[in-house]
Amino acid sequence: MLTQDYLISILTFLFFFIPLILYFFAAKIFNQIYIILYFFLGKLSFDFRFNCLIFTKDIGILTNEIQEIKRSKIQYVQQVKTSGFKGNRFSSWGLLIKTANREYNLLSYQSYDKTKWLGNVIAAWAKVKYLPLSPLRVKESGVRSKS
Repeated sequence: MLTQDYLISILTFLFFFIPLILYFFAAKIFNQIYIILYFFLGKLSFDFRFNCLIFTKDIGILTNEIQEIKRSKIQYVQQVKTSGFKGNRFSSWGLLIKTANREYNLLSYQSYDKTKWLGNVIAAWAKVKYLPLSPLRVKESGVRSKS
């Protein structure tokens, strides 16, 4: 009887706890692999059509996300701060498109000049306001600041 209880506890450990531990270990490894692949093979493309903007995020041969934004629904294009604080050399910026019912984050962790250039291009195409942030006037309080 004692050996049977011992056998059950060993089998429970082998078939339940070890796969559970391996699952979390594998999830961390796959997450790191995804980040490395995205860094080296990631591509963000914009397709300006007459009535909509289509942006696609790809990793190598895998299409990760395709978004379509109707030109008539865009209310404004805004530059947002995605990291760093006032006076930090390593501040990064993003780009946000606001529509009637949703916000789209197009870029993140990019340079100020790159997001400013693309924001002006998209705002001119959509014929809406572009709301830039001055890198000197950003408050330390939050990631998404408005001017």
